[in-house]
Amino acid sequence: MRFPVRLSPLLSLFFLAFLPAVTCPATRAQEENPADLAGRIQKVMSRPEYAHANFGIEFYDPETDKVVFALNEQKLFTPASTTKILTEGVLLATFGADYRFHTKVFRTGPIDSHGKLKGDLVLLASGDPNLSGRIRGDGTLAFRDEDHSYGGPAVDGDPLAVIRQLAKSVFAKGIRKIEGRVLVDASLFPDGPREGGTDVVMSSIMVNDNLIDLIGKPGASVGEPLALQVSPVTSYVRFVNHLVTSPAGSRPTFLPPEVTTNMDGTVSVTLTGSLPMGAPATPAAFPVPSPTLFAQTVLREALVAEGIEIKSPATGAAPDFAELAKFYAPENQIAEHVSLPLSEEIKVTLKVSQNLHA
Repeated sequence: MRFPVRLSPLLSLFFLAFLPAVTCPATRAQEENPADLAGRIQKVMSRPEYAHANFGIEFYDPETDKVVFALNEQKLFTPASTTKILTEGVLLATFGADYRFHTKVFRTGPIDSHGKLKGDLVLLASGDPNLSGRIRGDGTLAFRDEDHSYGGPAVDGDPLAVIRQLAKSVFAKGIRKIEGRVLVDASLFPDGPREGGTDVVMSSIMVNDNLIDLIGKPGASVGEPLALQVSPVTSYVRFVNHLVTSPAGSRPTFLPPEVTTNMDGTVSVTLTGSLPMGAPATPAAFPVPSPTLFAQTVLREALVAEGIEIKSPATGAAPDFAELAKFYAPENQIAEHVSLPLSEEIKVTLKVSQNLHA
């Protein structure tokens, strides 16, 4: 679950009292007697802002593996989003700050002299959480303090920028027609359950954080439909707008969306509710039921927009990705997106407490 992005008492104590100790060769914890250390810790815990806090602490020397201070160490606590500090720290220690995700596109057949691909085109998901509009030209990732996963507005820019660039790269390789399928292989981490804090489906393919962004704006008179902006626009989802304008001063009301999955895997979403006249434009986001099919659809649409003809239908029998994996070799690579460094992604995850990314 997501909690406000404030340091918990435990984490505050870690940074204020413990971090200097564990980062020095001869730790302060080793140099001072236990009574002095306990006094320093008690001084932090006694601050007014922690008057209603509960502390659970076990602080040990990493060289001797001996506990130097403990308080309520056997009690259970809910660490909540402070767990992300540990998750991201392990990630940095394991892969390094400059680690980059590589999202590659492969062909499963030859390309003839007319630009016809006699096989499938497969995007192999790598777990890159930023196949979105977050990427900036200065080598940073954009974010907002209140992320769109939690009801805030989306960042500026094209949410399909990475997908469109991959499509351009496919075209640049001379492909003008695809006889086979356009597929997304998310075998690394297939579409799974919904993340508990945001209701977003977890997957190794993450286009626009697996969301479709909405902005509703009230009309000029009571009963008038809300103007609804959708981004990205895709045939994967069709919105039925039953949102209306209510009297000025009334409370906004929004019912849970009614989602219908169609035979081809696309979805129809009925939105019902109201915004009062004069209210500001209000952002919302719809978590896509299938990140893989969503990504597959927008990739297919981006290829068509580049002028590439696709002969196969958008949906069909489930592909055998274990069989297709034999084509994931350098000689069959058509396109690649390389992410910004992991250090940039960690800023996004921690600054907005982005559960899906974590």
